[in-house]
Amino acid sequence: MRCIPLNEAQVEMILAADALNAEQMLLLKKGTCLSAENLRMLKSWGIGRLCVESPADEKNENVKTPETIIDLEQEILSRFTSSVESTMVAEVCRVAAKIIHERDPLKE
Repeated sequence: MRCIPLNEAQVEMILAADALNAEQMLLLKKGTCLSAENLRMLKSWGIGRLCVESPADEKNENVKTPETIIDLEQEILSRFTSSVESTMVAEVCRVAAKIIHERDPLKE
């Protein structure tokens, strides 16, 4: 699984996690094959990032890279509806991403 900016998502990519809006309303279920219409709808809801399945032939799937933690941190930050200006909120998100990553490492 990899988390990518919405503008990098392509038709026929498969969602690796549910796509939720800021209020945690389900927009698309995990396993959905993305269509052009899906991508337009997600953009209209202000979705910034998606988690999609990685190609099966990728090498080093279990290697942890700093980018996976950063992606996770950005995913957590994106769930805040207001701008995140507080250094405390940013630090909480950073620590939460680290803990989540250690419990269930993302595979890229």
